[in-house]
Amino acid sequence: MQRAKGRKNLWNRRAFVALGAAALSAALPAAIAGPAPAPSPKPKADPAKAATAAKPAPQRARLPKRLANDFHSHIESRLPHLRSSFEAAGRDTGFNWRMLAALGYQESRWRPAAVSPRGAQGVMMLMPLTVTKMGVKDVFSPDENIMAGSRYLLLMKERIPKRIRDPDRTLLAMAAYNIGIGHLEDARIITQMRKKNPDRWADVRANLPRLADPHWHTRVKRGYANGRETAQFVERVSQFAAILEAKIPNSVVARD
Repeated sequence: MQRAKGRKNLWNRRAFVALGAAALSAALPAAIAGPAPAPSPKPKADPAKAATAAKPAPQRARLPKRLANDFHSHIESRLPHLRSSFEAAGRDTGFNWRMLAALGYQESRWRPAAVSPRGAQGVMMLMPLTVTKMGVKDVFSPDENIMAGSRYLLLMKERIPKRIRDPDRTLLAMAAYNIGIGHLEDARIITQMRKKNPDRWADVRANLPRLADPHWHTRVKRGYANGRETAQFVERVSQFAAILEAKIPNSVVARD
């Protein structure tokens, strides 16, 4: 009986050892691998970025109702007489003829005999110095005036740094057409002073009105200029051009 009891105790000890070995073997891999990594916390949303992402892109201001009505009316009554001149100037300079037509409308409302209080003349409102520079013989000839104005715009674009890509480069050239290349450069310098991008039209446009502020125009070479008027000038031309693009697609044949 004692022998049987001894055998039973031996079996119990063996079973205990086997159970311990099994538990140890299960624990070893986890010990070698180290503790399980804590779940990585989800990155917190940046409120500023979230606000920026949610903010819609700024919308272009609408044309005043009366101006829009006049423009649509003049597309039918005045543009047909000038369209071929704008198209010829577009082929010559590489500009979209609709953009040139939009520029001409902003300048003179497509009136070939227009004269401004400052002495600008014709469809593209050429100043006497520009008339001489561009070799215009008859400033009131739509063909000559539109061609000269378009070439002058191209000349302004060629003076804008080539590193600037379109549409910014053309928009800056359009501003120079209105305010002069020197004042445009002053506006770009002010833009850079304010840690903005002088090669980006949106940034330069925002700083053009500062050319009328003594705090700023006294710090640049050419002084005072009505930059707000120029910013609106480019905006209006862009609006007119967009309407022409929608109203007169390439498939429409010009009238005789």
